[in-house]
Amino acid sequence: MWPPEALEFLAELEANNDRDWFRANRHRYDEHLVVPARKLGGTLTDLGEVHFFRPWNNTRFRPGPPLKEHLAMTIGAGPAVYYLQLSLDGLLVGGGLHHPARDQLDRFRAAIDDPRKGAAFERTIEQAKASGLDPIEPELKRAPKGYSPDHPRIERLRMKHLTVFDRHELGRWLHTTTCDKRVRDQFHAATPFVHWINNRVGPSTEPARS
Repeated sequence: MWPPEALEFLAELEANNDRDWFRANRHRYDEHLVVPARKLGGTLTDLGEVHFFRPWNNTRFRPGPPLKEHLAMTIGAGPAVYYLQLSLDGLLVGGGLHHPARDQLDRFRAAIDDPRKGAAFERTIEQAKASGLDPIEPELKRAPKGYSPDHPRIERLRMKHLTVFDRHELGRWLHTTTCDKRVRDQFHAATPFVHWINNRVGPSTEPARS
């Protein structure tokens, strides 16, 4: 759970998004945002190691504000991981592989095309949905090359982001143990989905982009 001061900090950060202000207030960021997140991560060690995203945006190649106006972390070694993001837009809980490489998409579609593996994937989706996690809407308008538009799992074949997620509206529950329980329950509900991606898709073997 995060204290009310966490949201107060994010609101002030949105109004003062510059490096000097952040350096002067870094202790608040650590105390009210990072420390509670680390405590939560400590209750999820069965899912993997916690990794925090840096608060700085890379503005060398993408102009914009110097600081991310959220706290984000992942759990697990991937390629599919668990993801948590707290911002003024809400608490996002999710899991999966957000930007699969071309070879990963190829393996995903081949697995979906297989009746047994495809049926197992559907079961992971149903388990995730039962806890409030939904897959991202398919990005492709048509069936990918080599697959029939009448395929029984055409909706899955049209996916390009292999994730399930739920965005919770901010409220007083965020400051109570309800928050931690909700995150834990949804991460565990996403576990079959995450495991399916890791086992059936696996890491990319394509050369890293420069």
